[in-house]
Amino acid sequence: MKRILFDTSVYGRFIYEPEILERIKKEHDKEFIIYGCSTIRSELKKTPKNILIENKKAQIILLDVYDSFIVKENHNLKFNKLVENLTEDYLKEYKKNKGSLSEESIKNDFIIIATATIYQLDIVVSGDIRSMLSNKAIKSYEKINFHYGLKNPEWRKYEDFKKEL
Repeated sequence: MKRILFDTSVYGRFIYEPEILERIKKEHDKEFIIYGCSTIRSELKKTPKNILIENKKAQIILLDVYDSFIVKENHNLKFNKLVENLTEDYLKEYKKNKGSLSEESIKNDFIIIATATIYQLDIVVSGDIRSMLSNKAIKSYEKINFHYGLKNPEWRKYEDFKKEL
């Protein structure tokens, strides 16, 4: 059974693709287990409250979807010193690689990847190819993880993950 972490960007897509969400709910606990972390939930909470989807607040819908996946306490992965240090190392390497995004705009992505790495998850799914799944970001994760002897999760684009369902 695969252990998966969906990036924040993926949750935003779910509310516009309910058929994908339903397929994921059917496969959840059969083919894979979905994990989350406080960074993802915090980003979802920042969804503007005035955005409505079929007369419901998008923020509430997103949080409900997240909470429906993260049902067990141990599936909500904790931020800790290891995650913090790995994130900082990713950021330094990203700067060395001349990554174009500011620390502020990419730090949460690096926290999410560091969380998946420290907790040894199998797959990280993201729709964010401009930052989280950019070549320079992936090169940074892989170099730092190799340095520490850590296994990389598989990086999956949301579109590819959808096709595999």
